Amino acid sequence: MVTGMIIRSKERLPIVTSDTEVEYPILPLMTGVLFPGMTLTVQVGRPENIELVEKCSLEKQEFVASYAHSEVDTPGPAPIHQVGVFAVIVDIKEGPQGSKIVTLEGHKRASINNIVSSEPYLSGTVYAIETPQYLLKNIKPKMDSVIAVAGEITHLDPIYSPELSNVLKMSIEDPSALADKVASSFHFSLASKQELLEAVSLDIRYERLIQFLNNELNRVATVLNINENVRKRIEEEQHRAFLRQQLFEIKRQLGEEFTEEKEAARFRNMIKSSPQLPAEVIARAKIEIDRLSDLSPASAEYGTTKSYLDWILNLPWGKYVPETYDLASVERIIATDYYGPNTLKEQILQRISVRKLMSGVDEGPTLCLVGAPGTGKAALAKAIARALGKEFVRMSVGGVSDVQELKGSARTWLGAAPGKVMRTLRTVGTADPVVLLEDIDYFNIDNNSSVNMALLDVIDTRRNDRFLDRYLGIPFNLNRVFFICSVRAYEEIPEQFVPRLEIIELPGYIEREKIVIAKRYMIPKLLKKHGLVRSEFKVNEKTLTKIITNYTQEAGLLGFSQQIEKICRKMALEKADHKKKAWHISERNLDSYLGTPLFIPEKAEKQPEIGTAAGLAWTGAGGELMFIEGIKMRGEGQIITTGSLGEVMRESIQAAHSYVRSKADMLGIDSNDFRDFDIHIHFPSGAIPKDGPSAGVTVSLVIASVMSERPIRNDVAMTGEVTLRGRVLPVAGIKEKVSAAYRAGITHIVLPRENEKDLKELPREIVRKTNFSFVERVDELFEICLLSVTPSAHSLQKIFAREMARARRRKSRRNHVRPAAARSRKRK
Repeated sequence: MVTGMIIRSKERLPIVTSDTEVEYPILPLMTGVLFPGMTLTVQVGRPENIELVEKCSLEKQEFVASYAHSEVDTPGPAPIHQVGVFAVIVDIKEGPQGSKIVTLEGHKRASINNIVSSEPYLSGTVYAIETPQYLLKNIKPKMDSVIAVAGEITHLDPIYSPELSNVLKMSIEDPSALADKVASSFHFSLASKQELLEAVSLDIRYERLIQFLNNELNRVATVLNINENVRKRIEEEQHRAFLRQQLFEIKRQLGEEFTEEKEAARFRNMIKSSPQLPAEVIARAKIEIDRLSDLSPASAEYGTTKSYLDWILNLPWGKYVPETYDLASVERIIATDYYGPNTLKEQILQRISVRKLMSGVDEGPTLCLVGAPGTGKAALAKAIARALGKEFVRMSVGGVSDVQELKGSARTWLGAAPGKVMRTLRTVGTADPVVLLEDIDYFNIDNNSSVNMALLDVIDTRRNDRFLDRYLGIPFNLNRVFFICSVRAYEEIPEQFVPRLEIIELPGYIEREKIVIAKRYMIPKLLKKHGLVRSEFKVNEKTLTKIITNYTQEAGLLGFSQQIEKICRKMALEKADHKKKAWHISERNLDSYLGTPLFIPEKAEKQPEIGTAAGLAWTGAGGELMFIEGIKMRGEGQIITTGSLGEVMRESIQAAHSYVRSKADMLGIDSNDFRDFDIHIHFPSGAIPKDGPSAGVTVSLVIASVMSERPIRNDVAMTGEVTLRGRVLPVAGIKEKVSAAYRAGITHIVLPRENEKDLKELPREIVRKTNFSFVERVDELFEICLLSVTPSAHSLQKIFAREMARARRRKSRRNHVRPAAARSRKRK
């Protein structure tokens, strides 16, 4: 425990008390522990301590020397231990930089009670510690054990004088002096020496002393064992070197060549035949070749050195494809190999034109293709590589969680190898390929920032011109590598990557686009893959449409491709068994190839209904038709929402309700109805979470229909966000949403006015066959979709009575018992 500036002893101290407290100067010792009857030479540098030793030396005054210890460096003096030693100065000399070299002699143990003053030097009240009482017969075995262990240490370790053992035996009559002399003479830690100083009881002191001596003996034995092993290893290496030199001389006289010399000559020839090698690589290779020629082929170091030379001399240093491509041919190849938006292709061409003007270097952000699986990310990257005439390689970084996987491990490690980037470039053979980095969303799951920064060192054009692989130890220029990242969604990109990536979103394909891609790319490729011929396979667009709508639910083409593969495999089986030679896949026989349909597409309602409207939604699988339902019931004017709705959608419903309530007079709704009736809004497919503001116009229409009791047209679908003042704001995913409505047979679509420009992305066939209405306010939507005539109460009673009559007739027919003859004829 530390009290003030004193570290109190944990031992019980037998103090010699007196009537008057005596004040002594206190000298803190930072580099040693002084024991009674022993001398210690220290260097004193602090001004206050120099003044203390000068005064005590001049006046022959006794003072207390105590070990001062601090766990951390502090600007002030370190705390001192309570137990010290009364000491006098034997000798004092001048030291470097104004310090003093002082030799101290200890007399007996002392206990520091309190610190009285720190000016001009440290001083305090001190009591002497009584000399411990002992029985020689009890302590004699421990003394013999100490002398024996000390003798072994001095015999084994040349650091200790051989006479030390004899010197210790001279103090055999005084157990306390013997223990102190051993503690002072051997190389214990200062903390251990302080423990021995504080151990006033001889039993405790000798127990600790034996423990520390045994630890020192173990250390000495370990060091001797290591030294002996090193000596033997050196002798063996010298012997082997001598034998190798003899063997070399024998083979030289016989005219034979050495394997190591042949390998060294091979590497030297590789350097001469590679003029593009950087100076750094040549210098390092020459050093390693010289080492290789001096090593034995049987040594482990020979193998690691040879492997390292293979790596650095086989990497594509300075091997670049000339940037001689024509932009018109690049545009044509990309348009041929990839089916997608023209704006996306134009963005790619802009980046390629910069590379052409800068001789293959583009210091802009790295391209990142964002899109659902099957949207053509790999196809686009491959098209870019073919257009540029460069090698294309796909490199997955999914599951990478260690820097070593990207930047390699140091050569000193067992099984060291370069990182994944260098291994890829060696396989490709050029220093400027098109590299598609896939599975970025599965990269570094633990989110270790050092791993993220390691990948940034690879793809960031600002700093990858001197990329350093830990195994190679030589910078490699990566700024001419065309890196392209791919990820499924923007939200899954690691945060550190976002500022250094140029995001290119690949939209999902609508039904018509999937059919075109299937005919142009997918079906010919799959037929060739399964050993089939195009003339043997016939399928029409309606069949492909049924596969897309009934067997897949995705934005891309992955599932669509898998379904066609199933058909191809069944065809291949029948062809291999010589059962058939041609196949016509139609809507009728499609089930025999793919089984029962997995999905049932939404269809438009057969007639207008109150409280049911067709909304358009965008999902990760593309556009969907979503029927929003509403009813009113007696209550307190509350809004009830169901269907796994998110917070944004709930707020959109509340805004739509408030607007419709504000337009009650225009819609012919009694304002009291909003207070007397509850409204329940339900979104079907309750297991699927839904969110977003684009259902605002549909919800407004449903609420207006329910409260005004006017049916909604069943041939209209809509999408758009609604503000509190009734304005209709634009939304995203128009192409997918319109395609979903067209697929469901709805030919009239209401869109926000600002989304009119998005019709350019739609196929001409859909635009030609669909009637579009563009609105700026919800009032316009009400005029388009709400029917002005509702069934009267009398008409409803007539319909109800007619349906009840039909039900009674059906029931009477079921209960009528026919004659036995009629029943027998029926059985026949």
